[in-house]
Parts: sequence; structure tokens; C-alpha cells
Amino acid sequence: MLSMSFEGFLLMKKFILAFISIIFSFSTLADVDKRFVKKRMMGRDLNSREGKGPTPVAFFENKSPQQTELGQKINLDKFFKAPGNFSAVAMKDGKIVYERYNKKLKANPDFYAHGMSMTKTALGLTMGHLLCSGQIKSLDDIASKYSASLNNSIYKDITIRNLLRMSSGINENRDNERKLNHIMMNRQNNGSNDLVKVIQKIKTKFSEQGKMSRYHSLDITAASILINEITQKSVAQVFFEDVFPNIKPEGSLYWLEDNNKMSLGMAGMFMKTRDWANMANYMNKEINSKSCMGNYLLDGIKNALPTNLRKYQKYGYYFWISEISGKPVIVLTGKWGQIAVANHYNNSVIALLSVTNKFKYKGKKIIQEIIPAATMELGNF
Repeated sequence: MLSMSFEGFLLMKKFILAFISIIFSFSTLADVDKRFVKKRMMGRDLNSREGKGPTPVAFFENKSPQQTELGQKINLDKFFKAPGNFSAVAMKDGKIVYERYNKKLKANPDFYAHGMSMTKTALGLTMGHLLCSGQIKSLDDIASKYSASLNNSIYKDITIRNLLRMSSGINENRDNERKLNHIMMNRQNNGSNDLVKVIQKIKTKFSEQGKMSRYHSLDITAASILINEITQKSVAQVFFEDVFPNIKPEGSLYWLEDNNKMSLGMAGMFMKTRDWANMANYMNKEINSKSCMGNYLLDGIKNALPTNLRKYQKYGYYFWISEISGKPVIVLTGKWGQIAVANHYNNSVIALLSVTNKFKYKGKKIIQEIIPAATMELGNF
């Protein structure tokens, strides 16, 4: 009886654990992000997590750190002092004129903040580098011309331009989105933590490409695969080697990846707050100098499409377009209130990072009211 009772206990234990696992696997995207935020953004030291923890993290050391130039200070606390705001940096003419860190959230200049979907813009800049270096001949080329994996998928006829604008017309399937987020959290227990396999399992398409930007993670995952197969390097490696030095970063770089060391595209990049601002400033600089990268960014503004997500914005080459004083400017956003604005007209930058769901100014209000007001004040400075 004792033996049977013990076996029954073990069986019941296995059942309970399996049930918990099933319930956990059906977590919503919001739940995934909440756990992700708590584990990855709220005080965890990524320096001690290289190659450890639930999600692989690639670390790229900046051996030539730059010192961002400081300018005359301006007080923008009225815009950015909300309790949930983690940090904020504003730049004018390439110099920091405002900087604030939330001491209650243990924020400081050396903290590596997750940009969430602002990571997409880094991938877009990497694609711009491939175009300017001749590794891609045209954005209107079919992506599968450069990628065997995409040629063996529903993406075989999609152009690079439509990958960049998330306008492939590929069906946004909730199960596929969940798989991608499981990869981000490394919750695929069967070893299928593989971005290529996720893409190649997609079989449905619901609209013609190039008509509307439908914001989801699948197109940018295809773009990450494309860059990987063109360069035989991860997106993170190419970005670190060929783009990152140009933003004149102060810190190093962390980027989440799958089990095959392929960089996540939809999120996963960590930088210091100053370096998120420096990246936006780099975009301003390239546009105003009319470089190849600058022309690529302007092309992204010119060819931006309306989106299914925000009627008050358009979507370019992995960045949003907002109207400020009637002029289109580049805006980077992340799920929990991360935002960076690159206003090349008055050569100003705002980088705001929020790391909790207590972020005070949600979505439309901060994009249409708070940021434009702060940008205008910077323009008059």
C-alpha cells in the first residue's frame, strides 16, 4: 500500500507539473512581456548573464568607448518626470542638453536598457548598410534572391522593401506570434528554438504585398534571416561591426538570439540610454549630410505606408513616421513606453525609456502631444 501510495504521489506530481506547464504555455503576449520586463529590464545585470539564463544573450564589447558631448542644459522635467519613466536624454546639434534618471527605479547612466521594438530600427539600419555597401543591389529585389531559407518559404516572392515596411501581406497568425515570443523567452522545451523553422511553417497569405503595413513580428524575422544568409553573420554582429561605431557609442551592446545564434529582430537589443539617443542622432546626421544611409532613411520616409495599428502614423523602414509641425520625422517606439525621436529638421533628439506598465503617457498622447511639445522647445533652444 505504501509503495502504491508513493507511486500515486509521483503520478499526481507529474500531472500537476504538466498542467502548470500547459497553463504557462498559453500565456498572452502581454504576460510574456511583463515577465520579460521584470527579468531583463528591472535591475538585472546583463554583464553577469552572458551565455546564461533562459535566453541566449550575445555580448559585443565596445573597446573604443566615446564620450558624448554635453551642451547647455535645458529643463524638460515637465515632459519626462512621470513616475514610470526610467530615463530620458535629449540632444540638440549632437550634444546632450537634458538627462534624467529615475532613482526610485534604480536607474543610472550605466544601465543597459532594453529598447523592445526599437530594436527593429537597428535591424533597418543594418539593412541600409548592406544596400550602401553593395551587398544588396536594390530594395525592390526579391528577398529570396539572397536567401535559400526564404526561397523555401511563403516569403519567396516578397521584396526587401516590403519586408522593411512590414507589408508582405503574410498572414499574422497568433500561433506564429506566440512561437516567436516563446523563442524570445526560450520557452520552446522541445529544442525547436529556431527562427527559420518558425518562418518555414507559415503557409497562409491574406493580402497583396506593398498595400499596407501590418505590424507584426514575422516580416522582421524574415529580414533577420535574410541578413544572416547574405553576410553569414548574425544581425547583431553586422550591426556591431558596421553601424554601431558610427553612432559613437559610450557603452557596449547586448542582443538576444535563438539557439542557432540568429539575432531576434522584433526586440532584444540593450544599450545605455545615451546610446539610444546617439543612434537617433546618427540618423539625423546621415540625413542632413545626404549620405547613402541618409538617402536610404529619407526613402523610408517617402515610401512609408499607412498601418493597421496606428492611423495617426505611417511606417517606413522599421521606423514610424510622425508629423511634427507638419513635417514627417522618424520615431522609434517600444512596447512599454520606449521612444526615440530623430527630428532632422531642427537636429534634435529625444530618447525616453519606460520600463513598467505604469508608464504615464500611453501611445497616442505621448506621440501626438508630449514629444512634439518637447521637440518644439528643443527647436527654440
